Amino acid sequence: MAGQGTAGATAHTGSTVPATAPNAPAAGTFDLVLHAVADGALGSSGAPYTLTISAIDLTAVTQGWPTRTLHQAFDTANGWTLSGTGPHYRCTQTFAVPVPGRRPGGPLAGHTLQCVASLVTQDAQIAAIIRSNPFVLV
Repeated sequence: MAGQGTAGATAHTGSTVPATAPNAPAAGTFDLVLHAVADGALGSSGAPYTLTISAIDLTAVTQGWPTRTLHQAFDTANGWTLSGTGPHYRCTQTFAVPVPGRRPGGPLAGHTLQCVASLVTQDAQIAAIIRSNPFVLV
């Protein structure tokens, strides 16, 4: 999430395997899995940042999905751990995303969505954007 290596993917609830229909079969939620890497100085700095997560309906852009804003810091309490492969810190976080309608063929069945997250430090010196691939709700 610090711009030195970021990725985002949607997955079935409880899984880390990317899925193009993450709420199948008819689950009430799906997971957004965010992966990030920061260098050693930043990853252990404790510097605060804001992580903002949004789901965007690409089929009906007027659909309002709630945005989630989290105030976190580059520290172990927020999941940043030293990588065994070098002086880098890694962080993987999973967020449940509720699906409106929560039933097969619900109001968003067939809609294509994409999740987007942004991380910005308090001093705005670090900014990163993380996107999932587009996916379809069933």
